[in-house]
Amino acid sequence: MRSSNKSQNSTDKSLQLKNGKACEGLREVLRYVFFGALTTLVNIGIYRLLLPLLDYQISNLIAILSAKLFAYVTNKIFVFRSKCASTKELLGEISRFIAARGFTGLVDYFGLIAAVELFHYDPVYSKYVLQVIVIILNYVLGKKAVYLNAKSTERNG
Repeated sequence: MRSSNKSQNSTDKSLQLKNGKACEGLREVLRYVFFGALTTLVNIGIYRLLLPLLDYQISNLIAILSAKLFAYVTNKIFVFRSKCASTKELLGEISRFIAARGFTGLVDYFGLIAAVELFHYDPVYSKYVLQVIVIILNYVLGKKAVYLNAKSTERNG
């Protein structure tokens, strides 16, 4: 009977750990969605603010760069909770972020130009659609390639 209780306790603890990891994974996704929405608002807000004043390409570039800076800080601190033990780790993380977000920034920038110039779509609605694509790419790249020192369920489990 005792061995059955030990087995049951072990199973219960294993289940609790799995449930805890699943909950933390869900919390991470929800934090990403929240801060991703804020980053998107920064991007679109700056774009819409500058659009009457500047060419759509310049407005878009300034909006993208502003949003990328906002995203690095919020993702590091609030979403992935990344801690770097050394300056070298921090510089590596920043470099990975710049590479990953540079890629998605190019998707955002040239995607808008293609939508407007080649397909003659509305610049504002095209920007909205591109943001959905960019958000998904940013999450995957952030999770798998940028924040390697993150308190993640996959890495700490």
